[in-house]
Amino acid sequence: MSIQSENALKSAHSLIETCRIEEAADLLENVLVSDLEDLNLVFAIQCCNFWKNTLSSLSMYSYYEQGELLLNQWKPFLSLIEKKQSPLERTVYAFKKGIFSLALEAYLSCPEEKDVKLKADILKKIGMCYKKLGSYEIALRHLTEANSCLQGQASILAEMADCYALCGETKNAKMLFREAFYINAQQIDLVFLDSPLIRVLIEKVMDKGYTGEPLQEWVSVYGVLYGIFNVKRQLRAQEHLRLKQEVYARENEIKDPANNRAVLTPRLLNLYFWLIDFYEVTKDDVEKIKEVVLKIRLLDPEIYQLYIK
Repeated sequence: MSIQSENALKSAHSLIETCRIEEAADLLENVLVSDLEDLNLVFAIQCCNFWKNTLSSLSMYSYYEQGELLLNQWKPFLSLIEKKQSPLERTVYAFKKGIFSLALEAYLSCPEEKDVKLKADILKKIGMCYKKLGSYEIALRHLTEANSCLQGQASILAEMADCYALCGETKNAKMLFREAFYINAQQIDLVFLDSPLIRVLIEKVMDKGYTGEPLQEWVSVYGVLYGIFNVKRQLRAQEHLRLKQEVYARENEIKDPANNRAVLTPRLLNLYFWLIDFYEVTKDDVEKIKEVVLKIRLLDPEIYQLYIK
């Protein structure tokens, strides 16, 4: 990379961090004319082109819609950069800082919301943006407030767990991740989880060939098998009753060939793990534990072997 190109890229990064994408693209394209083989310039221009239309259309939407549009576009943007052999990390960082700063500004500008569900969602998104910008403690405060507004939401708990992990509070992180995936794995957006604790687990499960909805469910299964989801809590009597009811429901569903066994199998395995934990914590009948372990063996012999190791 020539000194001219290097200086242009540094200037472009500063512009991108404040979402002045058009200016950054013009600057980079002018320099590219004399340095056509510089892949870093090409990559940065491609990223700018990706965001141009989105940013130019923002004024058409409400503040909440602006935030949603930016976060939703981050996913295909990640798909774009993942296809590159060696994307420049500094360029990706500049876009992350710019896009999430702009999204944060949009969510913070939303009027006071009376609807509890929407208020919790805005607080969660504010927390996510702060987390992406590296302000983990501020993020956690907003996520905790979101959880107070609307308790028991898997997506909020997963974000809280991610923040705890990034703050080095591993025990809280493990407990909340396990809880979140138990409540509703499909509600958790894996793309926005950043901590090595969960990213390594997700990548290991992806390496096994799982994608989409099955991936969401298998994360919790392998989280137990790999000893990551190993911080447990005792279920209350009412929660135990609901757990048994869900086990019964999923067992009936999986018998029907019309249902999606690829999703139901890991979901049921995770429910079995929780049931075993309940019996172990309460020192219940050993025969009940053996019965559930046998169900795991019949449902998935490979997982059974990993579980009893």
